Amino acid sequence: MNYHDPVDPILKQFLKSRAQDLVIPNTVENAVGYALSSLSDQNMKKRSFLKRWRWAAAAVAFFFVLGAVSILTVPTFAEVFRSLFAKDNPDIGLMRAQELGLVIHPHIKVKDKGYTLVINEAVADPTRVTIALQLFDENGKHDRHKLAIGEANKITIKDDKGNVVGSMHDMGYTSDFYYMVDFFSDPLKTDKITIEGSIGTLGQRNETLIKGNWNFSFDIDMKEANKQNNIEELAGSYTTPHGMAITLKRLTRMVQGVRFELERELDDAAMTRSSGDLWKKQMLSFHFETTGGQEIHSVNPRKKNYRDSLMTSDRRVIGNGKMHWSYTFKYLPEDKPYRFVLDAYSVAEMDGNKISFRPSELTKPKTFKIMNDRLELVRASLEKSQVNKGA
Repeated sequence: MNYHDPVDPILKQFLKSRAQDLVIPNTVENAVGYALSSLSDQNMKKRSFLKRWRWAAAAVAFFFVLGAVSILTVPTFAEVFRSLFAKDNPDIGLMRAQELGLVIHPHIKVKDKGYTLVINEAVADPTRVTIALQLFDENGKHDRHKLAIGEANKITIKDDKGNVVGSMHDMGYTSDFYYMVDFFSDPLKTDKITIEGSIGTLGQRNETLIKGNWNFSFDIDMKEANKQNNIEELAGSYTTPHGMAITLKRLTRMVQGVRFELERELDDAAMTRSSGDLWKKQMLSFHFETTGGQEIHSVNPRKKNYRDSLMTSDRRVIGNGKMHWSYTFKYLPEDKPYRFVLDAYSVAEMDGNKISFRPSELTKPKTFKIMNDRLELVRASLEKSQVNKGA
């Protein structure tokens, strides 16, 4: 008669809780299972001895698993944050989310066809959602190139009403996990988001695809992150000599980023030069700097080696000749004064000027002056039309 020790369920629960976030290779899993199953009791007199032996075996087996898996585990968000923080352009928004305790642990582990998809860390605020996704093969080795996000595999974000508000993509940055991110040009306004993964294919185009089911879903409570939002109304405007008025509107500080908003409006004379939809073709170049003139961030600069933390930008028409622009940065100083500096802007215009030349006579650069701009034509050539090639 076999005796089933009441310690068994306790032992199993102990191992399950300790191994929840570990991806154990199949060979290790099988070896541990065999070791424990071989400890069946066949004699009631050996109960006390076997109890102690089971716990000893469980401890040895567990630490064996830890030892075998320790070389296969990957860095956590915190470790990667530190490595990113050491670079010239640190992601201060992610660091702040970590300091505020907004990194959650969804404990997602989905296994199929020998591959295990794991998500142990995620962070979200109205600015963006970031998750660390890992994919392990049957030997417990992380495979950074097996998962392709696109038409076949999608990770979507839904608000608390079930509306899809975004989809995630791989930012790269690290070989330790899939750095999945989505940015929001308009800050999210919801108390909860749901991350849904529809993963059914592994492999790249140049290899045999593996079909399976690695779907997952988990929620993130946004209430605490929303409490951190702080809106600062701005005052200040400037009108350029050619009729564009630029008005600063507001800063919205969130956990992982800062949203900067402004409006641009063309006067009647400028709108005449940019008839139809031409006026909508605009570009703005600016930067933020300290009171001492040190650059903080630049947008559309005309130089190399500039500082950049722009995550996303957006624009919308709010009137005839008037547009609202928003830019979301990873960081802007909170406790130190700084300046907004307009560097340049462009608007598409029609002025009626034309240029004419003979390509065969263009032996040296030819210069044309249009308004206050100078256009230099360096060379030209005539080629047969693609339409006539098949004739």
